[in-house]
Parts: sequence; structure tokens; C-alpha cells
Amino acid sequence: MAKSPLYDNHDKKVDPDAPGTPGKPGYEPEVKRKELDDKGKKIYDDLRKENDRLLKSGMTQKQINAMRLKRHKEKKKKEQR
Repeated sequence: MAKSPLYDNHDKKVDPDAPGTPGKPGYEPEVKRKELDDKGKKIYDDLRKENDRLLKSGMTQKQINAMRLKRHKEKKKKEQR
């Protein structure tokens, strides 16, 4: 049986921060802006702008990622209340 193109990841760029291993369950491929709807494109663009601004201000990518993870966890916590 032929594999679906969704599982054919051998020639795709790998996002080092994505969880899982390419070709294995749980793997998340990189996000491609052209595949997003209008709302997703706005979120993507806003995050890119914020990222560029924070990098220029002297923050490292690791600090930015930690800040975003904290913000995401706080948002999820509020939604559960």
C-alpha cells in the first residue's frame, strides 16, 4: 500500500523545535504561511513581527520562546476557570 504524502517527510525541512520524529506519530511539521486561512495568516504575521522586534531589543530566541510558552499556559489556565 502506498503511503500518503502527509507521511512522506524524508525530503522536507525539519523544524528542530517540533515535537516528535519525522515519520513517527506525534510529529508536527513546520507551519507554512501559504497553507493558513486569513485568521491564521494574521496570527502568523503578528508573531513574526513580535519575534523580530524582540530579537532587535536584545532578547534571545530561547527567552522569547519561554515567554510565549508562559503566556500560552496562562491563557489555557484562564480558559479552564
